[in-house]
Amino acid sequence: MTGGLSRVKIGLFTIAASAAPLAHRLSAVRPRSQRCNRRWVRSMRLSGRQLQLFLRLGTVMALGFLPACSASADVLSRCVPDGTTPEFWIMNAKVVSALQVADPGVFQHAVNPDDLFVLDQPGRTSRIGVTVADFKSYTAFSNAIIAGTISPGVRWVMYDNERWQETPLDEQQNPARYESLFATLAHRHGYKVILTPAQDLVFGLSKPGVRAGAAAWQRYLALDLAAVSARQADIYEIQAQSDESMRYRATAVYPNFVRAAVAQARTANPHITILAGLSTQRVSSATQLDEDFSSTRSTVAGYWLNVPDSDQAGPMTIAEQFLNGPPSAPSCPTGP
Repeated sequence: MTGGLSRVKIGLFTIAASAAPLAHRLSAVRPRSQRCNRRWVRSMRLSGRQLQLFLRLGTVMALGFLPACSASADVLSRCVPDGTTPEFWIMNAKVVSALQVADPGVFQHAVNPDDLFVLDQPGRTSRIGVTVADFKSYTAFSNAIIAGTISPGVRWVMYDNERWQETPLDEQQNPARYESLFATLAHRHGYKVILTPAQDLVFGLSKPGVRAGAAAWQRYLALDLAAVSARQADIYEIQAQSDESMRYRATAVYPNFVRAAVAQARTANPHITILAGLSTQRVSSATQLDEDFSSTRSTVAGYWLNVPDSDQAGPMTIAEQFLNGPPSAPSCPTGP
C-alpha cells in the first residue's frame, strides 16, 4: 500500500466527542443528514491536542474559512453539506489483527480506535477498540451469564441470530421473543446490546400477507425484523451484505434495502444507532465496496466490515484498498 492514505472512512470527532465515552456518544448520534464530511479535516494532519490549542487560544481565523453546513454543526464538521462519514466500525478481532499487520498505516488513518467495536469470544478483551462479546444464541449468552465467563472488561454484547447451527431452531423461528430476552438480560446485567438478525431468518418465518416468493430483503421488511431489533437494541446492524452480490447490483438492492430498513427501524425507535454490513466476500473489487459505502453513508452511523478468509491475500487486498481508496465525496475547499 502507498503512504498517501487519502481515504478516511472514520470522520474526526469533535473535541468534546473525542474525549467522551463511546456509550455516551452513541446516545447523542445525530441523524446522518445533519452531519458532514470531516475527511478534509483529517487531511490537515492536526492532532487532537493541536485542535484543542486552536480553540483555547480563540484562533477563529484558523477555521473561519470553513463553510457552514448547518446551524447545529460543530466547528470541525462544517464542510460538504451532502457528504457524511461513518463514525463507527464493527470488525472481527482476527480482521483487526490482520489489517494492523498487513498495513498499519491504513488502519491507523481509517479507523479511530475509540469508534471501533471488536468482536471476540466472551472471555477475551481486545487491546484496541471496544470489545464486544459475540453470541450466536440467547442460550449461549444466558449460560455465559450464569457461569460468569464473560470477561470483566467487556461492556458490549452482540446477538448474531441467523439460520445456522449456532442459533437453535426455536430462536430462529422466534426472533422477536429471543431478541427481547437477550436485550433484557443484557441490560439487567449492565451490558449494551448490538442486535444483528440475518436476512436468512425469513426462510423459517411466515406471516399473513407476506409472499413466500418475495426476495429475502423484502420479506425481512414485511416481517418487521428491523423494527423488532430497533426497539430492543442500543445498536441495530443491518445484515445487508448478501445484497452486494453482482446479481443485485443492477437493481441497487443493497442501498434500497439499507434505506428501507433504516426507515423502519427509526419509526420503531427514533433514537436507535444503526450500522450496515459490508463484505469483501460479496464483491469483486474495492470499487464495488466503495459504491455500496457511498450509496448508504448518509443514512447509517457506520459499518460492519466483514472480511471472511482474512488469512488470505485476496480478501485482505480488497479491504486495504477500500480503506485507503479515493474519497467518495468532494473535499472541502482549501481556502476562502
